[in-house]
Amino acid sequence: MDRHQIEQSIKIHAPASKVWRVFTDPALTRQMGGEYVSDWKVGSSFGWKGLNGTMVTNGTILKIEPEKVLQHTLFNSVGSIDSVITYEFREKCHVTILHAREDFSKPITDKEYVDAVQGWDAALFAVKETAEK
Repeated sequence: MDRHQIEQSIKIHAPASKVWRVFTDPALTRQMGGEYVSDWKVGSSFGWKGLNGTMVTNGTILKIEPEKVLQHTLFNSVGSIDSVITYEFREKCHVTILHAREDFSKPITDKEYVDAVQGWDAALFAVKETAEK
C-alpha cells in the first residue's frame, strides 16, 4: 500500500511556550541529541545538527507562527523536496497537544511507513520528555 502522509500527536504537560523553546532554544534541544539550525524566518534554511556537529537534515521554513505553527520542507540527499513537515502547537490549561504531519512528495512503502512512524514516536516522546522537565 502506498502512503503519502504520517500524522502523530502527543500530549505534553507544559505550556506551548515551553514546547516551542524545545525547538528553538539550543540548550533545551541539545538534551534531545542535537539542535536545530535556523534564524527562524520564513524562507530561511532549517536543519538538524547532531552533537558531533554533522548536519543530519536540511530544508527551508515555509511557515512560522511562534508557539502555534512551524512548517518546513525536508530535502533528500540529491536536494529535492522529500517531504513537508508541519508542527501545530495547541495549548489548553497549560497542556499542549503537539501535532505533527509529514506529507511526502512521493508515496512510501509499508516498510518506510513503519520506520517513519517509529522515528516520529521517538522524536515526539523526546520533545515531551524535554518540555516536561
